[in-house]
Amino acid sequence: MDGYLEVDQSSASQATTDDQEIFDNINGRMHGPMIGFMEKHFGNLQYTGQGASAAPSPDNFLQWFSTYASRELDGARGLWHISQDSIASGHESTKGSARLLLAICPSPAYNYNHNIGTRWGHIQVIGQFYQHGCVCYQDGLLSLCWSAHQVFASQPTRLFLHGFYIRGSLIELWIFDRSGLYCSRVFNVQKDFNQFLSVILSYQQMTDEDLGKLDMIKTDIDGSYIMIHSAEMPSARKIYLESEPVASRQDLVGTGTTCYRVRMSESRRWSSILKFKWRWARERPENELLELAKKNCVWGAVSLDYYEELEKETSNFFQNRILTCTITSPAGRPLHTFQSLIELLQVFRDAVICHRSLYHDAKILHQDISSGNMIILDGQGEGKPKGILIDLDSAIQLTEGSKTEVDITGTRPSMAIGVLRGERHTYRHDLESFLYVFLWTVISSHAEKPPETSKLRRWSDGDWDELAVRKCLDMDQDSFRDILTEFTPEFYPLKSLAESLRQILFPLKDGVIWTGTHSSPEAVDKLYDGMMHAFEGAIASEGGR
Repeated sequence: MDGYLEVDQSSASQATTDDQEIFDNINGRMHGPMIGFMEKHFGNLQYTGQGASAAPSPDNFLQWFSTYASRELDGARGLWHISQDSIASGHESTKGSARLLLAICPSPAYNYNHNIGTRWGHIQVIGQFYQHGCVCYQDGLLSLCWSAHQVFASQPTRLFLHGFYIRGSLIELWIFDRSGLYCSRVFNVQKDFNQFLSVILSYQQMTDEDLGKLDMIKTDIDGSYIMIHSAEMPSARKIYLESEPVASRQDLVGTGTTCYRVRMSESRRWSSILKFKWRWARERPENELLELAKKNCVWGAVSLDYYEELEKETSNFFQNRILTCTITSPAGRPLHTFQSLIELLQVFRDAVICHRSLYHDAKILHQDISSGNMIILDGQGEGKPKGILIDLDSAIQLTEGSKTEVDITGTRPSMAIGVLRGERHTYRHDLESFLYVFLWTVISSHAEKPPETSKLRRWSDGDWDELAVRKCLDMDQDSFRDILTEFTPEFYPLKSLAESLRQILFPLKDGVIWTGTHSSPEAVDKLYDGMMHAFEGAIASEGGR
């Protein structure tokens, strides 16, 4: 990494929470300056525009850009917009700074500036400008990354995104994708003014392919849809997507997992879940594990209806991410939408049963028990699951004599203490995660997150060692009582269940809670039985009220 691009941890520690999350996500994933960057993305640039003014200085750059960007240019597909608002990013506006955003709007009647809430869905290129000395290099780059985050969140199937970063007269060109960030060599806007103009014009004339768009999601009068076909489905079918995703990963670099409820064109019922995900090429595809679960008759396993690999980011096997599209059924409701205490308890009981069946019948360890990976099923008959586990992205198959890799896997607030300590992931760690998800759901009280004052909010902060120590303290009997005080009156009946689950998972040894794993068949059955009986008892108690 060039020294000019070095990211300083001490500076990041002074940033906002949003900045810290972005820093953690991109740190170690920035590459450059990349040889051949200009040739690959811009070819042989030659500016042929007429009537261009002299090169602007940093002091009058924004005024110049505003005048230049407002002109009608032959072949331009979109318009530049200068934004000096924080756009809910948590950043204060800085004098002499601005976001420069190229938008290609859906229709001439669309007013970009009056549609702030939806405009990230139409942004095709992002830029960040700062005058001399008004911001350190890293903070400005984090602001550019924040804009990239918004674009990817609004355009989950995007392959990559162009960006540029100007400080004073120096400019870097950037490419963002789910594998990382890549930049060009630095050049000077004033000294290489024709090259700069050529770049800006090229952005406006790029094709959808050049801009990194995957033109898979279309729109008609009934909404957004995709066309799918496979060996089992030889004729293409139109699948409609619900307007908002039911779940999405917020990291800029990573899987970019985004899930929508979908319906067939001939139906009005949201019957399935469509998931877009950038998976590592070296990872086992989720469809293989879903098929394995079906083959072994796993209780509560979702049905795989469709799977396709859409795009690849690089030819390097170890760095390559593959964009996949998976459709599974049935579709369910998010966990926080439970409508009664009995429904909530039944969902947790059945999710534990589903986990046990995955583990025993298919030798699959889920490894990511979280609120986003449990759904509520409606209209289920007697003996059918009220709730199930979804998303086998992080799951592994356990073969005879195999051991899981030592890797920290899961969703941060629900990770088990042993996992945070770097131990091999076991069935017991997943069962421990069920307790954390249960507490998170109850204390959140129908919302997606607990109140700002909740102790559970601290389960997302700090490094792995800090989180392990914090959770270990919170699971101690005295500290656990403090967590129970966060239960609102609606959930008072569930306090005894929470305490029972804690005692089952964390028995005392020499006066200290034990977080280890007993792996004998008898110990495995005892722990699963204990968890299930605890939920069954709470269901019976609640049903008798």
